[in-house]
Amino acid sequence: MKPFTTHPFYWAALVYGSLSLTLQAANPQVTMKTTLGDIVLELNAEKAPISTHNFLQYAESKYYDGTIFHRVIPTFMIQGGGFDKNLDKKTTGMMPPIKNEWKNGLKNLRGTIAMARTSDPDSATSQFFINVVDNASLDIARGGAAYAVFGKVVEGMENVDKIRDTETKTDPKYPGGKVVPATPVVIESVTLKGEYSMAALEAAVEEAKKQEAQIVSDAISGEEAFFAKNAKEENVKQTASGLQYIIERPGSDEKPSATDRVEVHYSGKLVDGTEFDSSYKRNEPIVFGLNQVIPGWTEGLQLIGKGGKVKLFIPSKLGYGERGAGGVIPPNATLVFDVELLDIK
Repeated sequence: MKPFTTHPFYWAALVYGSLSLTLQAANPQVTMKTTLGDIVLELNAEKAPISTHNFLQYAESKYYDGTIFHRVIPTFMIQGGGFDKNLDKKTTGMMPPIKNEWKNGLKNLRGTIAMARTSDPDSATSQFFINVVDNASLDIARGGAAYAVFGKVVEGMENVDKIRDTETKTDPKYPGGKVVPATPVVIESVTLKGEYSMAALEAAVEEAKKQEAQIVSDAISGEEAFFAKNAKEENVKQTASGLQYIIERPGSDEKPSATDRVEVHYSGKLVDGTEFDSSYKRNEPIVFGLNQVIPGWTEGLQLIGKGGKVKLFIPSKLGYGERGAGGVIPPNATLVFDVELLDIK
């Protein structure tokens, strides 16, 4: 893992799924009527209150009526909820994106329903997919987060399989390969089966948001306390940006600029001592553009010369911020790096 390159770890370290909610809603069921048969879904309001609430809002507004399963991959999943049968994207009635609940403990197993999204972890709106095989790879955080499961099929899996087995074609309106059903599979309606408490569900959503806000607040307060105390330690200096550092070996007079490529050895830890990455352990230094890494590295490595070594105390705003990274760096985490500048390319 390389926690400092340009694109890594835009991984939303969402906390909702790990919360123990004090306000719980009964798990509602819905009947999804399609042109290939009915599918009954049970939504997990306890573990995925935000996704469940979002899906039910779309269902109750009739947004899903007339949309299609537009993407079918027999060895993977069936995806729907965003296009009409002319393969035009449905925008009327679209609600804002929701937070990703990928840490809720629910896995992408055959028959589960999960939120579809773009590469942005928190971009899910109306589209969903039903897994037709176990998809463990979707439970691994990539590009910001994993994919959030929020329910499962309890009746009509044979109809899911009918959709899975439908003939597909390519279509210029959806340039995703041969994945569009040749005969549109239409979602005629999504209706409640039985009763559920919207008030309890909304209370669970608000509780999740409150607890997340508290966790974020605690993390920020903890970081402020750490840097205030650390500033008093021997040899610790601080830049105007808030970066703290100790120069352990100054190196030569040749220092890198932000546009240089550099070769370094490093180890990275959280403030509790947990090591999340080390080129030393891999015995493999890395080379990268100094302006293509987290800001704390870009600034910190310009403080030493070739052959130098520095300990960097990087505040979250100069690291991975509120999203964290890779499932191993929490949101709003202070990072401690030991870095050796081996060469300037």
